[in-house]
Amino acid sequence: MIAVKLRQEDICGEAEFLQAVEEEYDYWFLEDVPESAKIKYRLQGFLFPETYAITKDMTARDIVTLMLDQFDKTITADMKKKAESLDTTMFEVVTEASIIERETMVDSERVTVAGVIKNRLEKGMLLQMCPTALYPITDGIYDKNTVTYEDTKVDSPYNTYVNKGLPIGPIACPGLES
Repeated sequence: MIAVKLRQEDICGEAEFLQAVEEEYDYWFLEDVPESAKIKYRLQGFLFPETYAITKDMTARDIVTLMLDQFDKTITADMKKKAESLDTTMFEVVTEASIIERETMVDSERVTVAGVIKNRLEKGMLLQMCPTALYPITDGIYDKNTVTYEDTKVDSPYNTYVNKGLPIGPIACPGLES
């Protein structure tokens, strides 16, 4: 979605941006991103959603760095310690938060969605979250609003209707509320 917006604003091409998100960046929170996982977009979830002052002379890498810097400023040491105390990685936290972000746009519902995810994970249940089925179908664009029965059967490591636990990676870039 970011790549499309940058193209529409004539900042950079989609391919240029998608190439930039596959490059190496030196941030502590990227250390948890599994190298071997077949994640669609390596930096998905870590490009912090914010209002940015982007100029036409910025490169795609400059924009990615700007967004990663914002993630780094937003996620505090206390948040990192909390994740560690729960024996979870920042990658897993962001993956779960990305589901919450796509599941509801209403801040007051985020706690409820988080509770549903927590309870289902603890019970070993399938999460069965619609955005995880839509992510592979729409290539992360989410230009389809309804999930059909057939959609829930899509063979993808992101689809929590057919795979237990969290998807293999984030399905969106979550905001701080998620």
